[in-house]
Amino acid sequence: MSRTVIVGAGSGGGVLAARLSEAPEQEVILIEAGPSYLDAELPADIRDAGEMSVEKHDWGLRGYFIEPAAERGPQPYPRGRVVGGSSSVNAAIGQRATPEDFVAWVAAGNNEWSWEDVLPAFKKLENDLDFGDAPAHGSSGPVPIRRHTEDQWAGGVQAFAQACRDLGFRDCPDMNEPGATGVGPTPRNLLGEVRASSLVTYLRAAYSRPNLTIMSDATCRRVLFEGTTAVGVEVKRNGLVERISADRVVLCAGAIHTPHLLMLSGIGPAKVLAAIGVEPVVTNEAVGQNLQDHPMIPVVTLLREQTELLGARAELKFTSDVGKRLGLVDDMAVFPCVMEPSTLNLDVDTRGRKALTFISNVAKPRSIGWLTTTSVDPDVQPELHLNYLSDPEDMARAMASVRMVRSMAESSPLKDEIVEIVMPDAATTADDGRLQAWIRTVVTTAYHATSTCRMGPAGDAKAVVDQRLAVHGTKRLWVADASVMVNVPTAFTNLSAYMIGERLAGWLKEDTSVSGELLQSHRSSASQRT
Repeated sequence: MSRTVIVGAGSGGGVLAARLSEAPEQEVILIEAGPSYLDAELPADIRDAGEMSVEKHDWGLRGYFIEPAAERGPQPYPRGRVVGGSSSVNAAIGQRATPEDFVAWVAAGNNEWSWEDVLPAFKKLENDLDFGDAPAHGSSGPVPIRRHTEDQWAGGVQAFAQACRDLGFRDCPDMNEPGATGVGPTPRNLLGEVRASSLVTYLRAAYSRPNLTIMSDATCRRVLFEGTTAVGVEVKRNGLVERISADRVVLCAGAIHTPHLLMLSGIGPAKVLAAIGVEPVVTNEAVGQNLQDHPMIPVVTLLREQTELLGARAELKFTSDVGKRLGLVDDMAVFPCVMEPSTLNLDVDTRGRKALTFISNVAKPRSIGWLTTTSVDPDVQPELHLNYLSDPEDMARAMASVRMVRSMAESSPLKDEIVEIVMPDAATTADDGRLQAWIRTVVTTAYHATSTCRMGPAGDAKAVVDQRLAVHGTKRLWVADASVMVNVPTAFTNLSAYMIGERLAGWLKEDTSVSGELLQSHRSSASQRT
């Protein structure tokens, strides 16, 4: 029996562990820094898909959203620290990446990642309760996808949809259909109204298998190597450090912690490894670079009527004027969300009313950030630079979207649902300089970090893994999370991370070169206290 150690029980890791453990000859150890609720009642913040959870099960990361960093200072950058990872705390938006997204992945030298290649995995993971019989959808996967009907939208959200139609945007009943555009219901991964994370879908179905061990409340400190071959990991739990041997190691810690772990393990930029005093295993200048995320710019309003129809239930997806000039498709989106502004990093006094926040999302950003490791201590979090809106085209799209949304909020039918537009004010919206300055103070994260260990062929200076997700320059080490994406997809990232886990699981099941011989030769190091 061969042993696979997976670090991170989030979207990619949860899928991978569940799928690999379907094979009885595979021993799978899934390591997660946060708690597990697989055999316990879910806490309210893990159940509730109407609000995101940004504090109770969080890593406490902070990142610089704007450069120069001193202009705004570090902001909270929530990431889920719990079995299920960020899929246990997010907005439960079940959007797929688009066929156009994968054109760029193939163009970057990854010919096994075309739309035709990834579609079977998307279909395998989903049980689309509305369009399961459509050719591009699945109906028997572990992840239920459903859409709230218009009568289940808050009045303000219904009015927004009508305002979009009045502007000429067409209705779009299925945002996951190839070529989807316009206004319509947001696909959600939900079990009833419970967030359908990898915890309650893939892992709940798998965790009683005797060949799967889920090690929660255990923080991975580094990957262990002999030469350039990964032979296990070092973890800390209950105050003790131990080593766990493996035939293969897969990092699924997400686009922030996976590159952080690689650098702590000796894989990363030469200057970074030297600065923190880590002996290089493989020097790769791309680790931690190419950080991408969707910047979000809020227009916050207060609803006239109270409502319990919370969360992201509808959206507008469209091609901006800038996008048309750049040759992009559906490069912008707006989400009208009845949600606590604090979950969006916004300090807004709602005066006891429900806030309807219109989130303008630059869905195909051109700005690129980075992260780096500043200490050999695994408990010191990496330094994050999101570098939002540094590309002038991103700022231009953000400004245009904010102006469009505020104009809609000032007009019927939407103005009839709103008692006040909290921000931005009319004078700020009308002035280019003031609007740009205001956007820089409020732009926030969509929680969609990607591309810090992007895939590409050997010799590609931007690539960390090959297209089968093996780490360049190493043996028996893979990555399966959003960090491997070539760029941030047009859609939200959770379903695409599930898809990545599905694909690597298929490849590793086919890998007959792992026989357990490596494990036998290193078993003496397993569970050693250091």
